[in-house]
Amino acid sequence: MFEQNSPFRIFLLHLIAILFVILNVSDIRIAGLSHLLPLFDLMMIFYFTVFKSVFAVWFVFLLGIWNDALNGNPLGATALCYIILIRLFSLLNSKMMIRENFSQIWKQFIFFCFLFLLMKWAILSLFNGVLYGIATPLVQFVLSAVLYVLMHKFFDYLSLKLLEDR
Repeated sequence: MFEQNSPFRIFLLHLIAILFVILNVSDIRIAGLSHLLPLFDLMMIFYFTVFKSVFAVWFVFLLGIWNDALNGNPLGATALCYIILIRLFSLLNSKMMIRENFSQIWKQFIFFCFLFLLMKWAILSLFNGVLYGIATPLVQFVLSAVLYVLMHKFFDYLSLKLLEDR
């Protein structure tokens, strides 16, 4: 119906990323665990920016601003974390070329996620003048690291259906 790499397919991929940001801030009431969702948006940003180089930096910046606006955080905090880490990991990947082995990609994501949560925790703590607890980021880190394996397969499927030639 739509040819590969058509603007519609790329738009659809961007729309899915926006929906993941909304999912991460949705008020899901599961025994008081509404803030303990895995970072699905971070997983998608890592996969389609660092691993596949599909999302442009401007789009990731807008996702960060959107995330901050929905969460009530200072605008730009999440975008700053995203962009610094994307630049760092893109530079490391260009030097080391470790994109083929899934275990290496997974380790990269774990480190990416850890640094993201640490940076965001530090920025929000400094901005608000309060030292926030680490329990929520720690649980988010563990959930995100474990679920990345499944999400990577899902992103592989999206990539195959929306970006690759048949």
